[in-house]
Amino acid sequence: MARIEKSYANALYELSAEKDSLEKDLEQAVSIKKALNSPDTLPTLVSSKVPNTEKFKLLDKVIEEGTSEHIWNFLRMMVEKRREEIILPVLTEYIELLNRGLSRIEAKVVSAKELTDAQKEAVRRLLSKKINRQFYISYSVDPDILGGFYIMVGGRIFDCTVRTELLRLRERLKRGNFE
Repeated sequence: MARIEKSYANALYELSAEKDSLEKDLEQAVSIKKALNSPDTLPTLVSSKVPNTEKFKLLDKVIEEGTSEHIWNFLRMMVEKRREEIILPVLTEYIELLNRGLSRIEAKVVSAKELTDAQKEAVRRLLSKKINRQFYISYSVDPDILGGFYIMVGGRIFDCTVRTELLRLRERLKRGNFE
């Protein structure tokens, strides 16, 4: 299945590059992925019991006006061909291609609870110091984290979770290092 996802993502990317709309399409793809990945939307979209007309209405409702025609056509085609279950994986791959095409790297921030705008700005400043490239940040919440957050970017993890800090403290105490 991953091969099909890559093929769709590559085709979408080629259209974006041809239309010189990489930046615009990246913003739209991220927004669409977030809208479709909600617990209110995704089950309806992937259900075989929901008719296509209802799925098209759902897409009209959650997707912003002004979305690129080729992205709209992609979504409609996926519904018509009954491939709704791979829309999100294709969008994920497409976003990665767009980021690479724009020489950007994606940073994923996972926190115990929703971050405030001030906290998001602090994370952006931290990443600006650590990474010498353009980057895009996606945020998600994982209630299993005791507190704090971690950032995954370019194969690196910056872990600022309470659990990790407690483990570090325990190791320092075992070594007798109280600083």
